[in-house]
Amino acid sequence: MYKKSLSAAIHLLTASGIVLGFWAMILILENEAANAMRVLAAAVIIDLIDGTFARRVDVKKHVPSIDGALIDNLVDYTTWVFIPIFWAWSFLDISFLICSIVLLTSLFGFSHIQAKTSDNYFRGFPSYWNFLVFYFFLFDFDPLISSLILVFCAILVFMPVKFIYPSRTKSWQRTTLLLSFPFFIMILTMLYLFENTPLWLAVSSLYYPAYYVILSFVLTRGK
Repeated sequence: MYKKSLSAAIHLLTASGIVLGFWAMILILENEAANAMRVLAAAVIIDLIDGTFARRVDVKKHVPSIDGALIDNLVDYTTWVFIPIFWAWSFLDISFLICSIVLLTSLFGFSHIQAKTSDNYFRGFPSYWNFLVFYFFLFDFDPLISSLILVFCAILVFMPVKFIYPSRTKSWQRTTLLLSFPFFIMILTMLYLFENTPLWLAVSSLYYPAYYVILSFVLTRGK
């Protein structure tokens, strides 16, 4: 009974991301860019921990009638794709066309049967749109530059490149996780400071995205 209740609580934790997404949408409509991004960050934190909890408790065994992976995908598309792109349309002057391209490609990316590969990688660009649009804001990119990067990443969704799944990819996992901790501290600091983020902090935080992309391409090429 304890394991069943705990499994149900984990499903509820995963599902709570959709409530945070709804809250972020309200904040966007109220023109609160900073708070909307902070709420999306809270949804990201939940997404980073709920899968580990679910696997350790074995929720599939204890609550077999609920598809936790489906809940996770629905919440992820909402909080990693739809709302960040709406945020970009609202605050970064990204056109409706570019936003539509990202929304459609990501939808097909999420629905691919090997979106998460059998050897625990993401197939194609793993919809890190919230990080991208946050950096566009921090570096005050021209909408054209931001749009070109968005389209490039949208194309990358369909490319047979395997991107690291930090909590599950075994290759270089310890290094990946160790490097991720200071990165997330920096991200949280930048979210707190928001428009007052010093340039040196934003630039130095790019060490982790650079490591992540380079290692992903190297590991893909080596397979």
